[in-house]
Amino acid sequence: MLKERLKEARKRMGISREKLAELAGVSTSTITFLENGRNDGSKFLVEIARVLGVTAEWLMYGIDSNTPTTAEVRPMPNTTPTTQTNEGSFVPVISWVTAGNFHSVETLPADELIKWVPCPVAHSENTFALRVVGVSMENPNGKPSFEDGDIIYVDPDRVPENKSLVVVTLEGSSSATFKQLVIETDGMYIQPLNPNWHEKVIKINGNAVINGVVIGKWTDV
Repeated sequence: MLKERLKEARKRMGISREKLAELAGVSTSTITFLENGRNDGSKFLVEIARVLGVTAEWLMYGIDSNTPTTAEVRPMPNTTPTTQTNEGSFVPVISWVTAGNFHSVETLPADELIKWVPCPVAHSENTFALRVVGVSMENPNGKPSFEDGDIIYVDPDRVPENKSLVVVTLEGSSSATFKQLVIETDGMYIQPLNPNWHEKVIKINGNAVINGVVIGKWTDV
């Protein structure tokens, strides 16, 4: 039933009725009436579903073929695991500009949220997601490789290691970028996975902030 699926999705995401109402731009009573069965539908269902990272069809009828499963999300190597798991919980998809100044999920303004998506791999509570833009991280030589449109999961609490895939904001830039981290004895560098990309290697030495480590990706088929 709608009320059960709505409550399930909200609790999986770990937010209150009040927070869901705020993010969806509806009144708290709208959420309450849907969850207690007083209302069996709402004109705001599409917006509520968007916030929860599901579809309106799933909320209404339990039908949804676009939800990532654990098998479909590929975890990334070269990361130090977090002590928190949160497997299966939802994380926000945000813009690359927002990622450059991202602090926590709790302080994320509602107008900077694109949607919520489930993250089946282990992650901390401040993990967020980004949609890959461009081909700089397409690797013609094998895996890992990231195509334009892929969703990547970024954990700010992971400790980056040599060859970790990271989201970085360079000094003077208004948005974050996605690259591979290389740690050498003389410092740290970031590089694209695509050998044909025009920007080859950039040394970072106090002129960049690592916003998080990429822990997995979701690719549409």
